[in-house]
Amino acid sequence: MKFTLYEGSRKGGRVVNEDRVGYAYTSGSLILVLADGMGGHSRGDVASEILVREVLRMYREMARPDLPNCQEFLLDSIYSAHAAINEYALQKRLKDPPRTTCVVCVMQGGQAWWAHVGDSRLYHFNEERLIRRTVDHSAVQQLVDSGLLAEADMGKHPDRNKLLNGLGGYILPNIELSQAVTLSEGDVLLLCSDGFWSELSVPDMLSTLRAHPLRDAASLLMDLAEEHAGGRGDNLSVVAMRYGPDIFENADLAGTATDYLDGFTTEMNWLAGRENAVKDVPDYDIDAVIAEIHEAIHKYDKTKGKSE
Repeated sequence: MKFTLYEGSRKGGRVVNEDRVGYAYTSGSLILVLADGMGGHSRGDVASEILVREVLRMYREMARPDLPNCQEFLLDSIYSAHAAINEYALQKRLKDPPRTTCVVCVMQGGQAWWAHVGDSRLYHFNEERLIRRTVDHSAVQQLVDSGLLAEADMGKHPDRNKLLNGLGGYILPNIELSQAVTLSEGDVLLLCSDGFWSELSVPDMLSTLRAHPLRDAASLLMDLAEEHAGGRGDNLSVVAMRYGPDIFENADLAGTATDYLDGFTTEMNWLAGRENAVKDVPDYDIDAVIAEIHEAIHKYDKTKGKSE
C-alpha cells in the first residue's frame, strides 16, 4: 500500500489550539484522525486529545495488520473515546464535560471507510473533481439542506458554530458512517476542521491539489485559509492522504507488518509537555493533564472489560 501523507495544525487567530490530529499505519491499513475541541465548553483541547489518543490506541491493539471490521472499529473507538471524555469529567468533577467533534478514516484493501461527528469534514477528491464530502451535523447544514442558504455561505453565517452533535456529555453522539469506498490511484482524502474548510472553496482545494505535491498543496491551503481569515480565524487543521505514489514526486510511506508510527502534530506534542507548552496551554499543568487523560482512558478500559 503506497500513499503520501501530510498533517498540520495551527492556532489561527485563537490563543489556544483545541484541534488535534494523528495517524498510524501497518503494512495493511492506515488510519487518519482529526478532532476539534468545541468552543463554549471547558477544556475542549483535552476532549480532542482524548479522542485522538483513544482511537489510535485501539487501532494499535486491533490492526494485525488489518482491522477485522472497519465500520465496527470506527463505532467502537469513537464511542470509547466519548466514554473516556466523560470519565475524565467525572474524575475532575467538571460541571460541563469537555466536548469535541471528530472525523476518522481507515483504509485497507484499496478501500476507505470513515465516520464523523459534528462539523469536522472529510473531502474525497480524484484528479478531476470533488467526489463527495461528509455532511455537517450543524444548524447551518440544515439551512443548506432546506435550500435556505448557499453552501458557499456556510462559513460566514452567524449560526455557523451551532452544532447538533458532539462527543462528550451525557447524550450518546450520533456517529455517521460511510459505506466502503474504492480508491483509485491519485485520489486524495482530506480531513479538516471548520477553521480550514470555512475559509476555502472547493475550487481552491481542487486547483491547489492538482498543481502541487500533496505536502506543498496542503500547506499552501492552510496559508490561504489563514489569509482569508485575516487574523481572526479559528484553529485550522488538516490531515491529507494521496493514494498511490504522489503524482508530483517519488515520495511514499510503506509500512511493514510490525511497524507502528504515531504521527501527532506539533500541537499534540505541545500538550504532551514539549516545546511551547506554556505559550499554548497557560491554564493548567501540562504533565498533570496528560496523566489525567491516561488515567481516564485506563479506568474506562478496565470498567469496559468487566462488563463484557
